[in-house]
Amino acid sequence: MTFFVEYAPMIIVIMGFFIAYKIFVTPQQLVEMKSSLIAYIADHYVSDKTYRENHRNLQEQLSLIHQDINDVKNLLIQKGGD
Repeated sequence: MTFFVEYAPMIIVIMGFFIAYKIFVTPQQLVEMKSSLIAYIADHYVSDKTYRENHRNLQEQLSLIHQDINDVKNLLIQKGGD
């Protein structure tokens, strides 16, 4: 018992710190934070499936552009040789 009496002021200060800086939260606060986090993620990030599909489409478009540039280069070489 003397142990608690001796360290009671320190325990009270630590508990006050935890309460002041909201170290401990209630389950209701966790649910609210989770729902706001999910809403933020939905507004600011895309899904992995959408990203991969867009990346694949971009790679295909870049491949077509590269092929078109090679065709133009070959045509210019042929015209230059005439």
